[in-house]
Amino acid sequence: MKKKNVTRKELAISVNEKLGLSQRSAAEIVDTVFAVMKETMVAGESVKLVQFGTLSVRDKAPRRGRNPRTGESMTITKRQMVSFRPSKRLRERLNQD
Repeated sequence: MKKKNVTRKELAISVNEKLGLSQRSAAEIVDTVFAVMKETMVAGESVKLVQFGTLSVRDKAPRRGRNPRTGESMTITKRQMVSFRPSKRLRERLNQD
């Protein structure tokens, strides 16, 4: 079974249908929401979406790894990444029988 991804365009269409806004306005709303989320996370803060979950920025320490193509050992540099922790309500909905 192939899983489908939801695109920004599909989100804008959904906002358009639910709120009766023009597609252009709906697309601007979706883009603005994502822009604010990005700015917040770049500043190192978490984004908490009630009844959905929390997006937070995590620091990953440098570590030893290997190049899968050559097998050569290398150091993977320290970096930041985004992690998602679903809310209790979302976890319950996902795990319903």
